[in-house]
Amino acid sequence: MNKEQKKAVEDLVLDLDELENKPNRLFYALEEFAFAFNKDNAVPSIREAQDMYYKHYNEGEMYGELYGSLRRFKIEEWDRQIRRNPEDLSETQDRIYGAEDFIKTHIRNLTEIL
Repeated sequence: MNKEQKKAVEDLVLDLDELENKPNRLFYALEEFAFAFNKDNAVPSIREAQDMYYKHYNEGEMYGELYGSLRRFKIEEWDRQIRRNPEDLSETQDRIYGAEDFIKTHIRNLTEIL
């Protein structure tokens, strides 16, 4: 094993635990490893994996925000309903169903685009 290959192996082992915290380091180490072992043809796949990782990582945050917003909306609606008219649930329930449908449609549209 030459010096470049040894460094690539050491860097890769060092960065294996970085997927959670700093995934860019791990992908860089994988590329360095591929180049050091003359596996340049693996680099496009590594880059595609990186693109896919970041795409799904961001999707998760986006979906989480949508559901968090829906949850806050529901709490506010129930609070408003209790303060205004505790006996009549229909209008509040309709607004909540509408918001749920909106979120489901929005997520469906996002997943079709992505």
